[in-house]
Amino acid sequence: MRWLKNFERLLEIQRNIVWPSILEMEPKTWVPEFLRVALSRQPCDSLVVSPRRQIIHEGLLQLWDTGKPTETYVILFDDMLLVTRRKKGLSKKKSSLTENWASSCGKNTGVVGSGLETNHRYIVYRQPISLDRFFIHDIGEAENTTAKLDFAFVLVSLNRFQQIVSVHTFQATSDTLKSTWLQKLKATQDKWKRTLQNTVFRGVRSSTDSGQSNVASALLGNISSKTFLRRET
Repeated sequence: MRWLKNFERLLEIQRNIVWPSILEMEPKTWVPEFLRVALSRQPCDSLVVSPRRQIIHEGLLQLWDTGKPTETYVILFDDMLLVTRRKKGLSKKKSSLTENWASSCGKNTGVVGSGLETNHRYIVYRQPISLDRFFIHDIGEAENTTAKLDFAFVLVSLNRFQQIVSVHTFQATSDTLKSTWLQKLKATQDKWKRTLQNTVFRGVRSSTDSGQSNVASALLGNISSKTFLRRET
């Protein structure tokens, strides 16, 4: 029964989200006219639904983007983090995702009712974040004195070449919700890394672990906060 509820929720999420094309994500990128139709759709639009994928946690978070907060709906799976935003120009009627916003914050996912609004969608922000590709920085009291970011934390993402490619600053509405997100993120990230070690990287040390450790060490030497990019064990 639990597997069925999870799978139904995956189907619901997949129906409600929109994956922006590369033309929308990178509007300044020049694309030959003969490729524009082929590249106008993402091949990952059916990525979410997988019999083995588990939804760990989901809920509302404010994302600080271009210097101001934006309301986002964040979904933590057992292998990735998906950040979505309300698609502009569509009805503000409640969909099953919005109905689940308040109820899902601070607790695990449940299957919601069938009152799905077909004219309401959520667009994926940038790209999914693999759980083995980011560090978590908890914004403490000392930093918050100047940053004025209550109940916030930062995810710093690196690609496989150890290049920092994105920074996500999330803000919860309470310390309890922030603590829940941090606990879920850290536990799920550790579990996913162990899974990779026992499958993809069996017998060898993950290049992600060693490379990210080196990047963190280098950054730590230039940043006064001892908690920045701290590896959680």
